[in-house]
Amino acid sequence: MSAMVIFGLIASVALLFAFAMLNLNKWTVEDYPYQILNFVGAGFLAASAANPFNAGVFFTELIWSLFGLYGIIRIYLDRKKQKTQH
Repeated sequence: MSAMVIFGLIASVALLFAFAMLNLNKWTVEDYPYQILNFVGAGFLAASAANPFNAGVFFTELIWSLFGLYGIIRIYLDRKKQKTQH
């Protein structure tokens, strides 16, 4: 099994697990695990779409990964701001 296939499988599990936890009300978008799994899963899926190059999947997952990174940073900054206000 190639590295790209393994990346794709890890990505699929990460994204589906995060989506399941969100829909089962176990996690919210304010939880680090949700955002981290989106970031990592979408990043791995983008990597798996790089060879052979699949432009539609690659750019969708790249943007999805960036949204996950944004979510991680937003959670960090929000929690830091809350700590300084107390």
